[in-house]
Amino acid sequence: MTLTGNVPRIVGREVRAALAPILDRTGAIDQWVVHPGGRSILDRFEQAMDLDESALQRSRAILRDYGNMSSATVLFILADLLGDPTVAVGEQVLVTAFGPGLAVESAAARIAPRQPADTTESVRVGQADSARS
Repeated sequence: MTLTGNVPRIVGREVRAALAPILDRTGAIDQWVVHPGGRSILDRFEQAMDLDESALQRSRAILRDYGNMSSATVLFILADLLGDPTVAVGEQVLVTAFGPGLAVESAAARIAPRQPADTTESVRVGQADSARS
């Protein structure tokens, strides 16, 4: 698949209006998880949304380290975000990816408290299974 060189320009021109309905419902965004189709797409997104250059640091880092992995790229960015102990409970996250025909797919979420793994239950299930063997 190849993309036209016009994609960054189109993103820059259209993304604010495309995201307006979700942003109207959610309010301020604390964390941005943006599909990095390329450096210039991130640059145009950042400009169009009036973001500080640090807002897309995770997207830029994943693009730098792994490249554009198509839609799955946002999952790598999201995993990085969820693994960061400095991200606070309650922060508002916007996940945005670009698809065929330059569709903009988005989801908003809040960071929930991290739940410790319940190893006791896992051990009991494992013991019961081995006892039946």
